[in-house]
Amino acid sequence: MIIDFFRRGTGAAKGPIDYLLGKDRDRKHAKPLVGDLQEVTDLIDSSGYTKKYTAGCLSFYEHDLKEEDKQKIMADFEKTLFPGLSSDNYRILWVQHQDKVNAETGKTRLELNFLIPNIEIQTGKRLQPFFAKEDLFRVDCFKKMVNFE
Repeated sequence: MIIDFFRRGTGAAKGPIDYLLGKDRDRKHAKPLVGDLQEVTDLIDSSGYTKKYTAGCLSFYEHDLKEEDKQKIMADFEKTLFPGLSSDNYRILWVQHQDKVNAETGKTRLELNFLIPNIEIQTGKRLQPFFAKEDLFRVDCFKKMVNFE
């Protein structure tokens, strides 16, 4: 697995949602897994902050994983990204992609994409889920543990 944080985050929710699910919400091999699409969209679009959202993906060598393994990885990633916060403090949308080909195997590979409005739900204050200088070591440790397992 590799973890990638996308450099975007300043526009409306339409951009990342169109990427994740397709313009008509019909992207082939895309499947929403966790989160409320409308709530995430509304939070991003109502944000007064310059960087409105954080997006990225967990990309796997494998074509697929067991559902319970995906759920555990997503939950553990959230705990890593939001230490000290409960799920009442943030929102996240998880969308699975299986349309990119693994060059080594010739099969498609699994991606677990995430989209996070940069708003702390309880206070309405800005939330920065990932600040590389401070968080990269912790996220890298998470990646190494998942890869080891």
